[in-house]
Amino acid sequence: MTDGPLSLPPGFDRGLTKLIDATEAFRDALSDEETLTAVQTVTTRRRLFLALSALKAIRRQLADTEHSPSQGDHEVVTWDGPAQALYHIELRLDRLLGDLSIQGYDHTSQEYSIEQTLETIRDHIVILQDALSEESTDDSTLPEQLSSHRSVYADVAGRGVGDGRWLEYQLQRALMRWGYQAETRQHLFGLEVDVVAKRKPKQQQPTDWLVAQCKDWTSDTITPSTIFRLCTIAFACRAMPVLCHTTDITHRAEELARHFEVRVLDLRDLERGALPAPHVYKPSAELNEWPPQYNVRDYRGTLPVMFYGEPGKRFSYVPGFTPVGMDYDYEPIDTDRDDDTHPAAGH
Repeated sequence: MTDGPLSLPPGFDRGLTKLIDATEAFRDALSDEETLTAVQTVTTRRRLFLALSALKAIRRQLADTEHSPSQGDHEVVTWDGPAQALYHIELRLDRLLGDLSIQGYDHTSQEYSIEQTLETIRDHIVILQDALSEESTDDSTLPEQLSSHRSVYADVAGRGVGDGRWLEYQLQRALMRWGYQAETRQHLFGLEVDVVAKRKPKQQQPTDWLVAQCKDWTSDTITPSTIFRLCTIAFACRAMPVLCHTTDITHRAEELARHFEVRVLDLRDLERGALPAPHVYKPSAELNEWPPQYNVRDYRGTLPVMFYGEPGKRFSYVPGFTPVGMDYDYEPIDTDRDDDTHPAAGH
């Protein structure tokens, strides 16, 4: 990590102080809350502790530089309930992250390290929101609290704790409609792969081969470890990655899926007439925002400098292709190949 004076966006220190004040006020208010369950109490205390510890670590880091937070920036924070409090905390956090992401810091810089710490804090806040939204349920209220796709298919075979056969089967059916030969529960060097698929006939595209992971959980969230495992399998199989899920996904996991061009599908996507493209853009937070629109190929960074420019070093799950443009397109490396020869052949 490079040393030197920090180059943070204007007002970052003031925004950080206000975020810490809001989070501490929320923690103090929850300590007197008597309606929380034992599980909610433990979860909220731990997540707030981890979030505040990380925020104060950033403040200490700023205190060692010219960006020392001003003591006059503290404010009295009030709200009408936990939901409103979390909304304001998340809003302040998103503003800080938005200001940092626009700067495009080098991945070895202290500023980028601060940005990644704030991303981790956002994951804590998301888990905290989920914990506070959970309530004890009985059979009469359960269908109302489940999302529509869970309540309609809640009792079908192949669903339950540790049983993902139903969702794997739904994805397999969709892939077969989209022109693929698909199989479930295959193995890669001892690791189970939920779904593997091969397009027939091939279309000379990286998507001619797919590997998919299905998550049909009812309570746990999808975290970055899920994305890392799926991408590792995809690189090993020389296939494009697909995540099919019916559960929540953390912000950090969603961002990683965008950066690594993972196709993230839910049940509604399985009703489409063709394989959906990956998510590579996201809405702007402002009207007439500048700089231009966010895209993952600009913001995910590059290979290590030592590898950059070396032969064959490029972001591509399937050999024989290289990324082109700012969306999700790839083009063959060999332009003089025979039309009947797949671009991946010989690589």
